[in-house]
Amino acid sequence: MLRNRIIIGVLWIVSLVGITYYGGTISYGFFAAITLLPMLSLCYLLSVRFRFSIYQNIEGKTFVSNHAIPYFFTLQDEAKFAFASVKVYFYSDFSSLTELADGEEYELLPGTGITRDTMLLCKYRGNYNVGIRTVEITDFLRLFRMRYKNREPLEVFIQPDTIVIDDLSSVRLPRLLALEAPIGGAVPEATVREYLPGDSLRMLHWKASAKEDRLLVRRSTGEQQRQVCIVLSTYRDSDEPEDYLPVENKMLEIALALSLLFLRRGIPVRASHRSVSTESCLLDGTAAFHSYYATCAHMSFSPSYTDDGLFSGLAAKPDTVNGHITFFVLNRWSAEAERFARILNGNGVAVVVYLVVRDGATVPTLPETLPRTVLVPVSADANLREVL
Repeated sequence: MLRNRIIIGVLWIVSLVGITYYGGTISYGFFAAITLLPMLSLCYLLSVRFRFSIYQNIEGKTFVSNHAIPYFFTLQDEAKFAFASVKVYFYSDFSSLTELADGEEYELLPGTGITRDTMLLCKYRGNYNVGIRTVEITDFLRLFRMRYKNREPLEVFIQPDTIVIDDLSSVRLPRLLALEAPIGGAVPEATVREYLPGDSLRMLHWKASAKEDRLLVRRSTGEQQRQVCIVLSTYRDSDEPEDYLPVENKMLEIALALSLLFLRRGIPVRASHRSVSTESCLLDGTAAFHSYYATCAHMSFSPSYTDDGLFSGLAAKPDTVNGHITFFVLNRWSAEAERFARILNGNGVAVVVYLVVRDGATVPTLPETLPRTVLVPVSADANLREVL
């Protein structure tokens, strides 16, 4: 584009020299043509701007993070002249498209359109825009370029993904739980519980399922010996979406993965977080887990939801203080978290801290006064099946 502008500029100077020293019809005609061409190109560009149409669509508005979504868009030339160069740029901070390059150039003939079908992948939980973000158009002579924002972006609500894990590799879970029967090697009993996603089909109790008209699995020895607690911080430590969305999404994934892991083993879970006040709920079956998932999907994070308020509210709850093992899911290690962990350790409660950190962040070292506390750093982009 710079080269073309230089060429037009040189030709305009040459034409100006021609009419100055030579005159004549040809010189004046050449000068008029070189002078009018940029103006005509600019008028053409403005015409394209107001006659160009974008159509894009996805089926629905609510989806799950990291699950592919069918998406298509159409670029339509509704004018009686061709569009020389059209480029589209997509929202890419929190979503990505498969097999479709950002900034690909298209040429459109009069009354025609181009449709592209692809898959959209949203990375994080939350509300944000996806699809075409900006459009860039260029004139035939490549003298001018205009980029403008798409006035009708697609807005989606993304729910957290449910990661199914079979065990925790980051800690020695059987030792922490100290069940009468080792986890994963328990003996089936006649008692049953509701089926949860990820349960082995071999554990299905078909007679009980047929009688109750719902899927039930055999409960294992020692499944209800203990109750674990999950404490999820809702403190937001940044004002930038690109900073807090990945961290908060990973924190919710961890809380849901832990809940599902223990529920599949028949171990009830008490999940706590802070909104206006400290809230807790007991997860003891499929219905309770689905309710907790809905809570996580719509959970608010805020700078006002401090860890001080969260842990002071939990200190007054006997079910948390007198439990057997408590998991902290945090985005920072604070004095309040250390104080509450010390209270739990003093009551014989083991504490596992999953600290979600951004790349390059410093991981704190736990003091020796917390002998029953383990801190596991988790990257905001980590695969939970590998790090948990």
